[in-house]
Amino acid sequence: MINENALNGLLKWRTFKTNVHLAANQLKLSDLDATQELLNELITHRFKRYSTSQLSELITAHDTNLGWSITYARLDLISRHFKRLGKRAQMEHAAELEDVSTGIIKLANDNGDTTEISEFKLQQVASMFPTDKTRLFVDMTLRYGKTETMAVLKLNNKQYQRRLRNATSYATKHSDKFSLVTDKERDSRLYTLNSLNELFSIIDQRGNIQSWIDGHVKLVNELLADSDVRYQGAVLNHWETASKSDQYAFIRECIGAQTKAQQWLDQSNEAIKQAGEAQSN
Repeated sequence: MINENALNGLLKWRTFKTNVHLAANQLKLSDLDATQELLNELITHRFKRYSTSQLSELITAHDTNLGWSITYARLDLISRHFKRLGKRAQMEHAAELEDVSTGIIKLANDNGDTTEISEFKLQQVASMFPTDKTRLFVDMTLRYGKTETMAVLKLNNKQYQRRLRNATSYATKHSDKFSLVTDKERDSRLYTLNSLNELFSIIDQRGNIQSWIDGHVKLVNELLADSDVRYQGAVLNHWETASKSDQYAFIRECIGAQTKAQQWLDQSNEAIKQAGEAQSN
């Protein structure tokens, strides 16, 4: 538990306030709500190992390891949020998750070059490793680099390099498995399927089809290019006044594309499942 004096000290600690602000930005919360979320996470998990007196002393001293606990409590919150978002996105708009600004992480190599990856995609990649220990190591290395990973996991240089070699070796040996979750084609198929599911839901509800078209112009153009639609401009820009034959031709093309996307994803999901089962055996 945490007493009132320790709580007040925690709330004033720069490390805590910084992590509250980061959590608020990443989760789209007010600072007040983010404060409560982070406190709940710390008290429920990270602070359970300490007695009331120990915790009070560590907060007063602004203990470095306790500071890391606060940081990683915030990361736990963010991770769970995007994992939930990721699962929901598999059913909704997974490809669009790449554009969620609060879920973008910049990865830097030793030369200072950066690559952007979504939190959703990072979680997918890390989950492909066989053990929790390796998944944590990979996640931290990608997010924070060598120095901070060594400090938090209490690794010396030799131990860090050994873990890095093992993780790299595993990724190389199972490259086909990793390509299943990093392949852009999978994102594209997910986007196509989810977008078309949305379209058919709109049709069933007699909703605004033109509004859907306006929001999916690139996909609609791709579908029109492969379709038997005669006057494609009318379907694209004036759905309500397009001929019935062109409307039906477009819908037939959408049904075919929906079926193909579903079949591709079913096969991909089965391959991922088999890869995981083979590794666990």
